[in-house]
Amino acid sequence: VLALAALLAAPAAADEAPPVPVPDGYVLQKLDFTQGELARPKGWFYASSATDSGWLWTISKEDSTKGAYATGMRIQMFAGFEKYGMTSDSFVQAFLKRESETATALSDCAPSQAGMFTRQCLEVLEPDHEHPGAKFHIQYSIFRNDKMAFIVTFGAPEAQWQRSEERRV
Repeated sequence: VLALAALLAAPAAADEAPPVPVPDGYVLQKLDFTQGELARPKGWFYASSATDSGWLWTISKEDSTKGAYATGMRIQMFAGFEKYGMTSDSFVQAFLKRESETATALSDCAPSQAGMFTRQCLEVLEPDHEHPGAKFHIQYSIFRNDKMAFIVTFGAPEAQWQRSEERRV
């Protein structure tokens, strides 16, 4: 949630945004495109890129520019739903339904107001296709309004979840 709040601070409102707290062991990371900020664990990697549907930011323990990463957080911004005959709500509900059907749901939260966004969440265990029998523990936090949606994904191998959750940004 901290990451998304910082992410959504538009450059024009930067003077009004409260400073992002940066605990020991973290550094302040500026986010391309929005000029938002978040606290990134020291030694972790940052990547940012445009996508067909918006923007993607990745904070990961492993260097995601060199391939897949196992532990980290991805923030995906989606916009332009009307081009596909969808609303942000129908997009989010379809995403949550698909994830609930393809993974083992551990918990979820009902829609609630979070500033100018509606927030929903889903925590799951997904199969690790590279390591048969192993699973990834993933927490999805989804924020949407009428014009856009953000899917914040934090994940780690199930065996490392407890330790990784302590580093969650």
